[in-house]
Amino acid sequence: MYILGLSSYSHESSCSLIKDGQVKFVIEEERLNREKHTWKYPANAIAQCLALEGIGIRDIDHITFFWIPNREIIGNLTHVLKYFPRSLNFLRAPSGGSELSFLDRIVLMNNIGVRIARQFGLKAAPAVHFIEHHLAHAASAFFVSRFEKAAVLTIDGRGESTSTMMSVGDGNRITKILEIKVPHSLGHLYAAVTDYLGFKPFFDEWKVMGMSAYGKDTYAADFAKIVQLWPDGAYRLNLDYVSFHTHGAGQWVSGLFLNTFGPKREKGEQYDQRHFDIAYALQKTVEKTGVHLANGIYKRTKLKRLCMTGGVVLNCLMNKKIVEQTPFEEFFFQPIANDAGTSLGSALYYYHQVLGKPRGFEFDSPYLGMDYTDDAIEKTLKEKGISYRRSPDIARETARHIAQGKIVGWFQGRMEAGPRALGHRSIVADPTDPGMKDRLNARVKRREMFRPFAPSVLEEKAGEYFILPKGQRSPYMILIADVREDKKEILPAITHNDGTARVHTVNKKTSPEYWKLIEEFGKIKGVPVLLNTSFNENEPIVCTPAQAIDCFLRTDFDVLAIGNFLADKHA
Repeated sequence: MYILGLSSYSHESSCSLIKDGQVKFVIEEERLNREKHTWKYPANAIAQCLALEGIGIRDIDHITFFWIPNREIIGNLTHVLKYFPRSLNFLRAPSGGSELSFLDRIVLMNNIGVRIARQFGLKAAPAVHFIEHHLAHAASAFFVSRFEKAAVLTIDGRGESTSTMMSVGDGNRITKILEIKVPHSLGHLYAAVTDYLGFKPFFDEWKVMGMSAYGKDTYAADFAKIVQLWPDGAYRLNLDYVSFHTHGAGQWVSGLFLNTFGPKREKGEQYDQRHFDIAYALQKTVEKTGVHLANGIYKRTKLKRLCMTGGVVLNCLMNKKIVEQTPFEEFFFQPIANDAGTSLGSALYYYHQVLGKPRGFEFDSPYLGMDYTDDAIEKTLKEKGISYRRSPDIARETARHIAQGKIVGWFQGRMEAGPRALGHRSIVADPTDPGMKDRLNARVKRREMFRPFAPSVLEEKAGEYFILPKGQRSPYMILIADVREDKKEILPAITHNDGTARVHTVNKKTSPEYWKLIEEFGKIKGVPVLLNTSFNENEPIVCTPAQAIDCFLRTDFDVLAIGNFLADKHA
């Protein structure tokens, strides 16, 4: 049985394909249409999933979608009446992370079957099963975890009308136990401050998280007034400080917020300490609220295992605090925690909960995208007219280049799903070089100085360099660790201003070639750690050989290791 899961018309559009409950592919549309966080119908991703599996649309038994649009209509009407007449602005504002209005988005969602029929020339629109957004999130985590029973916490901007959901997963069922409704949303609060600090909401939240390491607690007490923690483990926002519930993305914060924290930073304006202090206060508030929610679901369930997902769960600092400050003993943070993961979740929910099928798949690899043979890669190298040679040992030769101080594009195997580059579409460099962070920013990434670079470390050596909370592994770069005190001077390029690092622990079985690259580098430099950042330049992560080569040619990094081929600009 094939199920095709879709997410679109919000942000991070994607397509997932499962067969008899086994996850075959998860492909994000942005990787193919090159529009970062794209909301558009995932035509390319659908076509790729089908082509990679060698099937057609008529081989699909069920199609699922990550949202119930008609439920949102009811919720929004109630919302408009509650905050009338100011809420009329809400209906005219852009919706979510896209330029679509609410009404346009709802029409498109309701007609997703028509769009599929148009793409494949079908005479009639296929049936589409609409799955509640937060249940799709929850299913994407619990049903692929190793846990038979677990607490499940989902936190994002919003689903149809829910921003946060507590539930229990048991076997092949998920049961809700608490929902927090919009406008009380941690995701929207983070988006509001992201906009206030001059960045793009739903796109640039990690910039704010990076800024927070340079802040002080100047505004911590003021921010504590914005989020009210309730005894039952829930929270509410003080709506006097925000305007998104009445004006949507047209106006995020209120006059009270501006009077308290000062004027909004405009795009391109210089940063000052106030901006860093506000980012710090927001981050600490989100961490405290996340811990409160996790402790709340523990009190309700007394379970020892916790699954988490939703866009806010990409906040690695919050995850660290949750591991450290809650009684849970085992954790699964879904690496495709943003809305891209809900295409997978909707398919899994329908297969397990609606059809009642047993579970039999455990998520142990994020490499669920496209792959390319050496023949295909070499053909593209020739078409691009690039000088290259075949390497007898790509990992060993690349490690030598990195040890010589070169910046390397590393393109190997199946592409990662989710927002993190995890060693298959990565730019890698020497983390022991104190000037490497500035070189990377100036020559390749061209991004803000306060954004850190992450380390990839051999899983078995991670504890020698990093203190991971409760001894957790971090195979998906979704946890923050403290850099050991005696290693900070050894690893200056990946140690953030607050002494932490967003660690990627690399497993030999899951990613053998990348593991070998780190091992070979360790043999040369004595440190089995690489600086790892996404293979891109202010664009979606590269997906195809052509995209990788184009990025290599237009940016100022030194070596491209693609398949078993090496291209060196300075050879």
